[in-house]
Amino acid sequence: MFKLISSKKGVVLWVLLFCILSLLAPDISLSANFFSELDIDEVSLKGHKLHIKGHTDLPPGSNLHIKVSIPNLDDNKGKDHDVKVHITPGNFFVMIDLPKEWNGGGIKFLTLKAIFDPHEQPKNVKAKVGKNGENLKGPKVKAENGKKIMIAFKNVIF
Repeated sequence: MFKLISSKKGVVLWVLLFCILSLLAPDISLSANFFSELDIDEVSLKGHKLHIKGHTDLPPGSNLHIKVSIPNLDDNKGKDHDVKVHITPGNFFVMIDLPKEWNGGGIKFLTLKAIFDPHEQPKNVKAKVGKNGENLKGPKVKAENGKKIMIAFKNVIF
């Protein structure tokens, strides 16, 4: 009788453990279809060149638009930059030439924005993220003009 009870307990414990794990662990095949990461990790200034590094879970071959806004720059030339960046697996990097007059003394402020727009992607990327960004999820995803876009912001002080 003891073996019968212990084997029933064992089965019950295994079933209970399986149920708990299935609730806690996401379905890998399902979660791999969604994209939610886009971060600007590092910003550095080398002379008048701005280096921007980041990471993402967007498919390799995706395109990002990096927008740099420089407040309080007297001349509008070079005040705002919009650069297209190609994503390598998991990462992106861009160097932007800043106006030479910006490199003077004092505190400098920059606003950076990385934008992923599904309408501006190659076909193979659209197939993964959805024509209108249906597979974009998370707090960095915004609805805009009938599509979902992903945006990361970073304010920088030098």
